[in-house]
Amino acid sequence: MANTGDAKPQSWALKTGLVLALIGLAGFLYVVSSALSKPDESGYGRFAVGALKTLQVQPKAPPQSTRTFQSADGFTSSLAAFRGQVLVVNLWATWCAPCVEEMPTLGALQRHYTGRPLKVVAISLDQPRHKERAIKDLAKLSAGALTFYHDPSAGIAYDSAAGAGMPTTIIYAKDGREIARLAGAADWNSPAAHALFDAALAE
Repeated sequence: MANTGDAKPQSWALKTGLVLALIGLAGFLYVVSSALSKPDESGYGRFAVGALKTLQVQPKAPPQSTRTFQSADGFTSSLAAFRGQVLVVNLWATWCAPCVEEMPTLGALQRHYTGRPLKVVAISLDQPRHKERAIKDLAKLSAGALTFYHDPSAGIAYDSAAGAGMPTTIIYAKDGREIARLAGAADWNSPAAHALFDAALAE
């Protein structure tokens, strides 16, 4: 009798690989389209310096995703639930070394803006079987400053035209409009980052 014990993990890996491949293609087309668009007119391009030197401002950014995701307790939420705050949406996973590297700075960022309308929304794209590990890792890496959210389907990454690489951080204004994004790790508690978020909060 054939051993089917590994069939489910293999099927999940295949589906996840396909989703990430589609995300990569969408991200490539997005970058090409943006490169052919007119230059940044939002003014946020001036913050692409220092720790944020790879920050990108796209004049034709995709709309904010309406997909739902879950908290550690299984409650369903969406990015629209945070409307009225500057959102720092971080797409990460436990197996992503750069994600782990930058996460403490995102926790420090959230603490720096305590009492102000800025919310770091760290969304894990880990497989369901790695959820508990991701919950523990986020709590440790952010020193308890960040709430755990989970989207194992990677649907939000696809909607947002995020590249196949992680982490990707997308910043939204209080009205849900994307104002900037950065692919790769960064120091989100640096003076450059504070300048960017102070400007976003002032809108």
